[in-house]
Amino acid sequence: MPFSANVLRVLIASPSDTAELRDAVEQALHGWNGDRAASSSVVLLPRRWETNAVPELTGEDGQTVINRQLVDEADVVIGIFHSKLGQETPRYASGTAEELHEAKDAGKRVHVYFSSMPIDRAQVNSEALATLEAFKKEVENLGLYGSFDTPGSLKDQVRRAIEADIVVLELGAPIDARKPVREGAALQARAVKAGSSYRLILKNTGDVDAEDISFVLTPAGDDRDSEAPMMLADPGQFTLPRHGGEISVPVVLSWGMASHVTISFNWSEAGFAKASSHTVSFF
Repeated sequence: MPFSANVLRVLIASPSDTAELRDAVEQALHGWNGDRAASSSVVLLPRRWETNAVPELTGEDGQTVINRQLVDEADVVIGIFHSKLGQETPRYASGTAEELHEAKDAGKRVHVYFSSMPIDRAQVNSEALATLEAFKKEVENLGLYGSFDTPGSLKDQVRRAIEADIVVLELGAPIDARKPVREGAALQARAVKAGSSYRLILKNTGDVDAEDISFVLTPAGDDRDSEAPMMLADPGQFTLPRHGGEISVPVVLSWGMASHVTISFNWSEAGFAKASSHTVSFF
């Protein structure tokens, strides 16, 4: 069924030695779309220079063309580095460095990740490593960067960053004036950190009471093979009143458990059986 959504353009910026890592990030973005796009009314559009930049003869250098086509149009920029910084441009130490600086200066959301995976030093010269290390220290003075030791770790961190971006950018479900407002219960879920543990906040924002509610947690996305987080107290069947009724459920998230889960709701609404699902992330 079609739905209206905000489109978030995400530029994946990185040097030539990170093609597989760019693939991993793109997979994470597509996975997020599959799990969260419909429920959040946000669609992520991955952008990469090797697939989305269009050749142009403009009298400008190539990096300036890429900046205009991709960086200027991006909402979020994700930078990835492994064993080198990349090729120098007329303005910066590398094309990727220029893209990140241009995005930051334009006020865009920028996330930078450095690999801690093993490097084949026989294939990388010491000068390239030194240049990368100098840039890493430069980034350290501009904010907080992330580190990853596997492609899976990178994918997980990117998904968490996207969740944070959606909150900061205040992206919600757009209102379609052509679509009549549905009357009924509307169950929503979000995860809130409380000290070293988490709580699930379940809320009914609809116009009808939701009665005899039950729900189950199922690992989602890249965490499908993990165990679901454990509820400290099973609320059993319960009712959420219309217009904001909510309940808080304490949850334990241990190492190896899924940080992305789908919550499948079943409830009774004016005597009719209803069901829906909502994906949440613990981060």
